[in-house]
This record gives sequence, structure tokens and C-alpha cells, in this order.
Amino acid sequence: MDDAILVGFSFTISGIYLLLFWRNPHMALHSVQSAWLMFAKALPWMSVSLLMAGLMEGALQKSVIVRLFGADSGVKGVLLAAALGALGTGSRWGVYPLAAAMLSAQASLASVMTFTTSWMLISIPRSASEFPFFGVRLTFLRMLLSFGAALIVGFVLLAWKNRL
Repeated sequence: MDDAILVGFSFTISGIYLLLFWRNPHMALHSVQSAWLMFAKALPWMSVSLLMAGLMEGALQKSVIVRLFGADSGVKGVLLAAALGALGTGSRWGVYPLAAAMLSAQASLASVMTFTTSWMLISIPRSASEFPFFGVRLTFLRMLLSFGAALIVGFVLLAWKNRL
């Protein structure tokens, strides 16, 4: 299924580029150059993320993950996942390998998705860069609402766990 989605995206994007090369070669060339520069910037981060995922998968003790975030952890697992996710940096390159390692160690889907959502939306370490733009009050309001959103994700998945 994942391969079919990847192939579908690849054909769609390739078709768009072919159409763009036919209609506006200059814009198409600029787009390819931009994509290549983005890939070159992302490649080191992707490499580090994959190496980190391997380390995390080897380092995470399955029994601890199952106890804290497993199928029987319920609401406590979701709350802990939301709190730990909020401590993350907000980097997509860091969260997905860690989430994959948690799933591999049998953490519940509710806990992993809560952790991922919290990591991406809250990011306490990143909040200092928000203060100059939004102020402390609005930053904390955004973080509080984001924490609530992460909990909603977890609680919905807990309620649906037998349907997934």
C-alpha cells in the first residue's frame, strides 16, 4: 500500500513537471533547481534521522515502552506522551524516527500519535523564538491550545482503538 502511494505521487509529480516543461521551461528548470537545493539541505538531516531511528530502536527497552505507552497504558500513556512530546524540538526529522521506534517497541497508536502531534505543535524549546513575534501571552495560549489538540488526537484514537 505504501509503495502504491509513493508510485502514485511520483507519477503525478512527474506528470506535473512534464506539463510544466512543455508550458514554461524556465519555470520548470527553476523548480527542479529549487527541489535539488532542498534535497541537498535535507539529506544530512534525513541521514541523521535514520541513524537516530536505528539507535532508538536498539536502545528503547521494549518492556519500558510497553509499560509506559503500550496498549494497556490508556489515558496515562496519552498524557505522558503529550507531555514528553511537548519537550521536543519540533523538528520533523527528529520525531518520525523516534515515533517509528516507539511503534516498533509496541507503543500504542494513541500514545505515538499524541507524542508526534505534541512534538510538532508545542515544542517548548522553540517557544523562545515565538516570544518576540507573538508575545508571551499569545505563545502560551497557542501552546495550551496545541496541547489540547494533541490530547484530542490521543483520546479519539483510544476510543477508536478497536476499529483501527
